[in-house]
Amino acid sequence: MNTTEPQSSTRSRSQKLGCASLVLVMVGGILLVAIATWRINRQVATYEARFAGETWTRLDGPTIELIEPITQQTLIFGSDIELHGATVDIAILGGAAELHGEYLGTVHFLGRSLDLAPDGVIKGTLEIAGARHVSIRGDLKGEPIGVWDRLFLKQKGSEPAPGESR
Repeated sequence: MNTTEPQSSTRSRSQKLGCASLVLVMVGGILLVAIATWRINRQVATYEARFAGETWTRLDGPTIELIEPITQQTLIFGSDIELHGATVDIAILGGAAELHGEYLGTVHFLGRSLDLAPDGVIKGTLEIAGARHVSIRGDLKGEPIGVWDRLFLKQKGSEPAPGESR
């Protein structure tokens, strides 16, 4: 009685099916990553194009820290950004941005995280094209508009009166 041949044939078919399934899963994963990367690149390119032109300047760098308020429309592109006010519309593209001071125009944002510091005031519109985390610890005159994963808003009346402690 020869019973080893059918078992070997069955194992061989099972192994082929398992390998084919693994290859399909890997190809599917690579395809999903490629599609996600393409979509992100398209979103960034579209965002950049909105703020290109003669009326907008561009400021690039891995770390950007501006102590003086911005006085001309500017697209700021960096991974670590700290700003101290603007008298005009600004657009921020990058990783993390921390806003101090007063912002009179629209603040556009696309990036990982945006923090309106306790000493920050946005009197114009806060328009978020996409963000993982948005923290509003300062004063936002309007409502934020756009798309984000997590939004942290300071509670109205949560600040102690002058001379009081928490």
